[in-house]
Amino acid sequence: MKIVSDLLITALFTVFVQNLVLSSGLGMSEAIRVSKKPGTFGKIAVMISGFSVITSVICSLLNNKALSLKTLPFAGKAAVYGGILAGVYIFVALLLKLIFRVSDKLLGTLGIAALNTLVFAVPFINDSAAYSFVFAVGSGIGAGIAFVLAAALISKGSAALEKNKNIPEAFRGTPAMLIYVGLLSLAFAGFAGTSLFA
Repeated sequence: MKIVSDLLITALFTVFVQNLVLSSGLGMSEAIRVSKKPGTFGKIAVMISGFSVITSVICSLLNNKALSLKTLPFAGKAAVYGGILAGVYIFVALLLKLIFRVSDKLLGTLGIAALNTLVFAVPFINDSAAYSFVFAVGSGIGAGIAFVLAAALISKGSAALEKNKNIPEAFRGTPAMLIYVGLLSLAFAGFAGTSLFA
């Protein structure tokens, strides 16, 4: 029971307090792009969660065994985490292509989800927070849910901005969207207790 509660608490913390998409901008460009196609939220979120969980678990196991990554400099960790993520992506892509015969379009979406900055950042967050195996899994699941939350908020805001006729012509479209996303990010940075001017 404690494992389930730890997993849920970590996932909720990752979604609402440490929402990496809105408080750090990780994966933001993909969230904005996906927000225009609400039907793809779930598919991309599952892929991001899956890659986040798998890479987090592998990196967590490497940190706990004889091959400790804690002694490596930042660039060394980035190379190892990037290699693990690339290896997981290649394995999953080959599995889906050769065994399940999925379309090239789905493989393209898989690549976008796997090589997202959000997925790459999760092992670093887990390492800096010294998360155990269970917390690393919760963090990976939370990253996918955080992505869906960000994309849904951006989608709703985008629809409201398009209907608003009071926005000056110079600010319509991308400028208004960037201001809206910036305000959302400020709100989530406040949840996280981030010091903006430290």
